[in-house]
Amino acid sequence: MRRYSGQRPTRIVISDASSALLAIAQTEMRVAEAEYLRLDVREPFPFAAGSFDLVLATMLFNELRDGELQRAFTECARVLRPDGRLLATVTHPTFTASLARRGELRDLGRGLATLPGADGLPLPVSRRSGEDYMHALRGAGFSVHCQDVYASDRVLHEKPGLRHAGDVPLALVLECGTS
Repeated sequence: MRRYSGQRPTRIVISDASSALLAIAQTEMRVAEAEYLRLDVREPFPFAAGSFDLVLATMLFNELRDGELQRAFTECARVLRPDGRLLATVTHPTFTASLARRGELRDLGRGLATLPGADGLPLPVSRRSGEDYMHALRGAGFSVHCQDVYASDRVLHEKPGLRHAGDVPLALVLECGTS
């Protein structure tokens, strides 16, 4: 934040629902000033309303069922200050659809599936549209700007299997503002 905005954050919270992943973050990617808290986005956050200027969520919301998604967005809006920002990435619905067409998704039911990750690790993903994300975010009181993210040549070199998806975006960046 200092590099991009010139500001020094007064509080940084790094969280994950997995204690094991949180421990890895704490030891391998340590941020000296950060608090590390085990939090589940499906539950209320232990923070007062208006506590944060920014919430970053990377490939998190695409793992939630529809009701859980709406609650998570509402909770993010609650803890953000007026004019706060939620910046999130999700697996792009077009990419998920391309995997489904090729039979590479394993259906878990109730709108969730798994996609093949690195070294065969199954990664959870929702089967929802971009409009579904927009509707849920607006329902939580956010204004939303979306941006498609395509694989770079470097990513395609490292992950050649992504070429099978075709020329589709891999991720969707959701920049959301409170009012």
